[in-house]
Amino acid sequence: MKPITFIILGIILAPFVAKAQLRDATLIKKLSINGNCLCKTTVENLKQSYTDLKEVTVEEMDIAKDCVGQDLRFIAGKGYESDQQSGVIFQKDNNSDYISKIRLNNQFKGNLPDGRYVDLSRLLLKDLFKLYPTLKDKWGSRGCSDYWNFSNDTLSFYVKINKDKQPQFPIDETYYMNKPVEAVDLVASCYSLQNNETSVVIENSNDPVFFIDSIQVNKTVLQSYNPNEIASITVYKSADAIRRMKKATNGLIYIETKEFAKNRYWEYFKSKSQEYAKIVPSLDSDMNVQYILNKRILKNNFEGDLATINDKIFKGIQIIDKQQLMRDYNIKDKEFGVIITSDIPDNLHNGKEKF
Repeated sequence: MKPITFIILGIILAPFVAKAQLRDATLIKKLSINGNCLCKTTVENLKQSYTDLKEVTVEEMDIAKDCVGQDLRFIAGKGYESDQQSGVIFQKDNNSDYISKIRLNNQFKGNLPDGRYVDLSRLLLKDLFKLYPTLKDKWGSRGCSDYWNFSNDTLSFYVKINKDKQPQFPIDETYYMNKPVEAVDLVASCYSLQNNETSVVIENSNDPVFFIDSIQVNKTVLQSYNPNEIASITVYKSADAIRRMKKATNGLIYIETKEFAKNRYWEYFKSKSQEYAKIVPSLDSDMNVQYILNKRILKNNFEGDLATINDKIFKGIQIIDKQQLMRDYNIKDKEFGVIITSDIPDNLHNGKEKF
């Protein structure tokens, strides 16, 4: 019996090699920015991905240099940045090569780990409270710090304290509402995660075995994902499932997120075209191009379709400039067109409509 591929937005999983020992998909999602996960991504990984990676000085907003207590989870005051990751600074763990802190500065535009979009060049405290109402009552600051800190279990948002404003207490909350959020920190203890994390297991022996982005999860984890994040679902039944995993007697289900699928097709197309690698040097720059698959203009929910393409069905890739893109396809808001030609994948649900 052949696997049944139900395309929500695309198709199935490729082999994936984890960068560390984290296995819980919910935790990985919670600790990731732009596909880089705390305690899973290393400095060496970053150097391989971003050739322009360089060391930079970081202003520590929660632990100024004259603070008595320091945070031992990361090396304070020093980080790494790349032009390909605008507004993102990576900071190294104190005891390993893993990244244990990610700083987002006011150049950052993108999604936080929970999917909320922020533009830190425009984010005010009142806007932050709309995004996270529970932070309204979490004004905090060390006496040695120059910033108010609004934190949940992993994220900290910082607003500059006006120390000339007297009295400092009680806090004039109305005064700060229109002040900008200066930065965001995502921090984790790599030692704790790597030594105390437990595997995610199947809760009900009657359930199928589920994988999200190559990580085995259970139904509880699945519920943490928004359907709009999913690129594809592939189902294996009966003997097909058991051949892949002995305990999958009730079926095997692979789920792929859009972010995972996007990374797959980006890596694949870079390997096929140096020109593509030049105009799309990072996942973020992907937004500047218009993909066209077998003459079909891809607008929404196409990540899984592109991730389907492999050497078996790939025919060619062509890059066109903005002028030709406008002339041939009437696309005005993209810098380049990426024209992909391929055959139709086998066992693809509604494949003729998608390819």
